[in-house]
Amino acid sequence: MTVPPLTVLMTVHNGGLYLRAAIDSILAQTYRAFRLLIVDDASSDNTPDIIRSYDDPRIDCVALPRNVGQTAALNLGMRRAASPWIARMDADDYSAPERLEAQMDAAAGDTSLGCVGTFAWWFRQEPEKAEGVIEKPLDDVGIRRQFWRVIPLIHGSLIMRRELVLSAGGYDERYRYSADWDLYHRLLSRCRAANIPRPLLGIRRHPDQKSFLNASVDETIRIFSSALASDGCTRGERAALRASLSWTYVNRARGHQGDGRFGGMLRDVGRALRWSPTTAGKQLLAPVVPRWAWRPFRRPTGGSR
Repeated sequence: MTVPPLTVLMTVHNGGLYLRAAIDSILAQTYRAFRLLIVDDASSDNTPDIIRSYDDPRIDCVALPRNVGQTAALNLGMRRAASPWIARMDADDYSAPERLEAQMDAAAGDTSLGCVGTFAWWFRQEPEKAEGVIEKPLDDVGIRRQFWRVIPLIHGSLIMRRELVLSAGGYDERYRYSADWDLYHRLLSRCRAANIPRPLLGIRRHPDQKSFLNASVDETIRIFSSALASDGCTRGERAALRASLSWTYVNRARGHQGDGRFGGMLRDVGRALRWSPTTAGKQLLAPVVPRWAWRPFRRPTGGSR
């Protein structure tokens, strides 16, 4: 069988509720030269039945005998795929019909790109009913400038050069929820990245995401702390990381407050203040202090070492 230029990599664990809509959105793409590789991470619901119901030669399924988690499943799929490009797709999301065509056109137009993402939109039940648009930096300069301040790429929207992902070590399986951010850090040392300024991925909102977000915050703190301790971190990156750690601790403190865990709230407020008193103060006092009042406290964040 001829290897297609692109493999769409989808992992799923008990995703029967939304899986068919996700698969259908990929099969309806205007770009046709792809393979859809589904890694079923030991699902116990009707996920296997849904996958078997498709009679499309482009679909290949790997059924794992035991649950290994999304990060390990992604690495397995990355190794199994043979295409030069890998597109990510989550089993509860929705791709606009022109998504893959737009991304492959962008990649063909700039051979220095190793990673191409898109904007996205939020929805709950029906992809056609958007609740908001998620925008990201457009070019490589903007992506790098914002890297430690806000995640600059939407993982489910990406196409990536497979050889670059593998040479970067793939996804770090120590991280179950934030392995994408850690991968970007290593991937961007090997290539340029860009985002297409069109919402071409629909991200589904559902109740299960709260526990995911809480765990993701914990892992993000570990990733930031590890990057801050690395020898290659510039002075500008250190300033951005300290501010981001402070901001993340404030957000986790608010989560503790909402759940009535006031001891955890106070500990995280203290950590936020230690990492960046200005950032923590701005976040904590934002409801009562106008933005202009913080201008005298701003510090330059140059890129020198």
